[in-house]
Amino acid sequence: MATKVSDSPRPLPSIPSRAAVAKEARTAEAPAKPTGAPAGWNADRFEAAAQAPRPLVCTVPTPPPSAPVEPEPEVDTVAVDSDPMTHIAYLASDELEGRDSPSAGLDAASRYVQQHVQKYGLVGPNTSNPDNPFEQRFDVYSFAGRPGVRGEPEGHVHTPDTYGHAPFESGFYLEDAMPRETLALLNQKYEQAMNARGLPLAPPREGAQRSVEELRQLASASGQAVNTMALLEGSGPNKDEVIVVMAHLDHDGVDRRGNVLNGADDNASGSAVLMAAVPELAEAAKRGELDRSVLFLWTGAEEKGLVGSQYFVDHPIPGLGTEEIAGVINVDMVGRWDDQRLSVVDTNSRGQPNYFREVLAQANAQLDDPFDRINQDINVFRDRQDGASFGRKGEDVLFMFEGLSNPNGGGDLIPEYHRADDDIDLILRDNGGEKPRRIKDLMVNVIELAANRTAEP
Repeated sequence: MATKVSDSPRPLPSIPSRAAVAKEARTAEAPAKPTGAPAGWNADRFEAAAQAPRPLVCTVPTPPPSAPVEPEPEVDTVAVDSDPMTHIAYLASDELEGRDSPSAGLDAASRYVQQHVQKYGLVGPNTSNPDNPFEQRFDVYSFAGRPGVRGEPEGHVHTPDTYGHAPFESGFYLEDAMPRETLALLNQKYEQAMNARGLPLAPPREGAQRSVEELRQLASASGQAVNTMALLEGSGPNKDEVIVVMAHLDHDGVDRRGNVLNGADDNASGSAVLMAAVPELAEAAKRGELDRSVLFLWTGAEEKGLVGSQYFVDHPIPGLGTEEIAGVINVDMVGRWDDQRLSVVDTNSRGQPNYFREVLAQANAQLDDPFDRINQDINVFRDRQDGASFGRKGEDVLFMFEGLSNPNGGGDLIPEYHRADDDIDLILRDNGGEKPRRIKDLMVNVIELAANRTAEP
């Protein structure tokens, strides 16, 4: 049984440094040249011919054997790639500057994900973007200049009402052909944003709501963010259906004091768990063990208000629309606390369990060391995470989360939520990295069961 806090945590696997090749031993120095001629040195030349000449002996010192060259240690790259801590270490590094949406750091994270999935044979499904079918790009706007920056010491208040984000809370996308219901939601957000700041509203020119063009004139753009995706094709009779497995790749960038908000837990942890699952699931697909296909989705601009996930459902990938989706798994903040508990949302908006409740119980039982506690204590978060964008379309959603401060359910978020000290060392301190590893194993089981599930008629 895994310990609650690992006393001897499994070390973070890393690619071993190449073994230093031993230097060749120096050849031993030749003996010193004699200063005088040895006695009888000339006798050989004048002896009688009948006497055989003394053979000339040339003594060359034999150098000592070179030190053996140690072979380079073999690196199990699959094991390294299958460890979430490998990917958290990069995604939560200062190099990516907090993965804001949009930012060069988020683009670098997207490229890192793309290189990883291509290594294991996954394909880019977005045929609407032939230049790069692994990406779906969208412009990010806000109503009050650049969306607010978090990370201030007195900042985010940790209550259920302020965990996560409501749709378009501090950012949104705009397109001429956006769905009517999304445009209506955006009109509401505009009015809320202006009222909250005590600013006058610009009335709609025609009808009851402002058009896309009117809202564009009232908003400011901050650039393009990216959704990153990859498809692992199934091979069964239901291969045209997909299980969507998602995590948001972005975080909050840099705060006003210049501190990088690395977001190791939020949400490098969830993004890394998806990446770590790819090698094992790719092997399962090669063996023909996946009926349905699996669509991996790393969203952008979640921290701006679930923008990337909303854009995805409003712009379905050809052949992967809501009618082809057979379930959604969202993984967000799965690195902290002990490694024997997590919290889930496995209900619909009416509080009724969806099929994932039974699947999750089976998946947990399949583990060598099942989780002791799978708490259903975060239903209040249902609409404040990326899975909600799919839930509003009627999809069955499983939301996997690390849990709250009370191991048996309830309590507070981690104190470092949306702060500059959300770093990888706190994951190692809490559980030695075992929590993300174990959630990855559980998630793989869930995906395989969902992909091969016999759907009710």
